[in-house]
Amino acid sequence: MKVLIAAMVIFVVLVGFATFASYYLNNTANTLFIGAESVEKSVDARDWQQAEKNFSQLNSSWNRTSPKWTTLIDHQELDNINISMSKAKKYMDTKDLPGSKTELAELKLLFKHIPEKEALNLKNIL
Repeated sequence: MKVLIAAMVIFVVLVGFATFASYYLNNTANTLFIGAESVEKSVDARDWQQAEKNFSQLNSSWNRTSPKWTTLIDHQELDNINISMSKAKKYMDTKDLPGSKTELAELKLLFKHIPEKEALNLKNIL
């Protein structure tokens, strides 16, 4: 009977952690997605100063988030975001509109993709 209770406690703790992790990933990814959208709007308006300011805020947010995400997701996903952030920064520095828009679109996709990929659902388990 004690083994059954211990197994149930462990199961509840694991499901609780998975639920918390999913909630955390969704919230932080949404915040990062909104930040990338604000950069994209500034780039669309060709307001490069505002885009740089918004990108700096996005980068700060990412720097606070990424260490926590390292314990929750595949490191390849983090590398993809870091590479895309670096490319977006360089495109904005050179005021390359198509390149900036492309990298920002990729960043937004990555920010939305990660919570979906890590969600606790049947599709991801099988």
